[in-house]
Amino acid sequence: MLGTVGEATGRWSDGCIVPDYLASFMGIPQISLFLRNTVDFSHGANFAIANAIVLGSPLETLTLSQQVMKFSENKNKWTHQARSEAIYLFYIGSDDYLNYGKNNPSHSDDQKKAFVDRVITSIEAELKVIYGSGGRKFAFQNLAPLGCLPVVKQANGNVKECVRLPSEMAEMHNKKLLQLLVELSRQLSGFQYSFYDFFSSIQNRVIKSKTYTFETGIAACCGTGSVNGSSCSTNNVCANPEDYLFFDGKHLTQEGNLQARHLMWGSDPEVIGPPNNLRELLFLPLDSTVILADIQEAMAATRPSQINVESLYDIKKKESEMENNGFIELIKLAHF
Repeated sequence: MLGTVGEATGRWSDGCIVPDYLASFMGIPQISLFLRNTVDFSHGANFAIANAIVLGSPLETLTLSQQVMKFSENKNKWTHQARSEAIYLFYIGSDDYLNYGKNNPSHSDDQKKAFVDRVITSIEAELKVIYGSGGRKFAFQNLAPLGCLPVVKQANGNVKECVRLPSEMAEMHNKKLLQLLVELSRQLSGFQYSFYDFFSSIQNRVIKSKTYTFETGIAACCGTGSVNGSSCSTNNVCANPEDYLFFDGKHLTQEGNLQARHLMWGSDPEVIGPPNNLRELLFLPLDSTVILADIQEAMAATRPSQINVESLYDIKKKESEMENNGFIELIKLAHF
């Protein structure tokens, strides 16, 4: 895709994405894609694959288990010390829940919970594999409000409201994921983590786009349909992607990625944590352990004034709650 950077990016964005910015903040070169096996991996490797999933048997992508297997097969490219000091960055699970919603139009609360539990159990198993290979520092951004993605709203036929099921499942996943990280910090000696509340960041920007410098958080820059939710190509890219939160139906623009990365890297505990932002995690000594008292403390530290997900489906109510709570973020200046 020819993007803001002036050349084809090879990504679903108009420019830089998460690992690019984080590498820049760390003062290292951009992290190379592992599939390009002739490049220098001394600064780390990016095992991410488009549309990667946690569960299932993919035809054109990889599961998390397969990605971790590739890491395990090649871990000796790095010393044990390097593997221990590295940060392992994760954002995965969106397509599991989007596919679930498509394939299960009729579902019970027990079925939804069981599926989320399967996803979290699989993530736990792979984290323990990486930990067993020396990994100690894990950074997670939780899942976005999936029902607010342009591709989901467009498919649902009502672009003014976010779709309930995907966002509910993302919220269930996010709570279970944070609980898992708290538990692993108790179980595994030296296990350290950072947890970025991506859900709330995107939620805010969808509802109050102009507050965060975007002209729209509803329509995508690239694509076709009522909100450009599908079929993005070089023939239908907008002229001003910086005005859009979403580049295509599922992915952020460079500007959206930049705002998120600043929050992930160095913002205060109301946006990221507990117990560390990514910059703190990077410099945290390996023998340091921060254990929160329980999951309730962890959830409270992540978002003290978090608004219930139900408010997301009533835009006017959501705007009012945000105003009443002063709900505005302050941006302070190995990937899977």
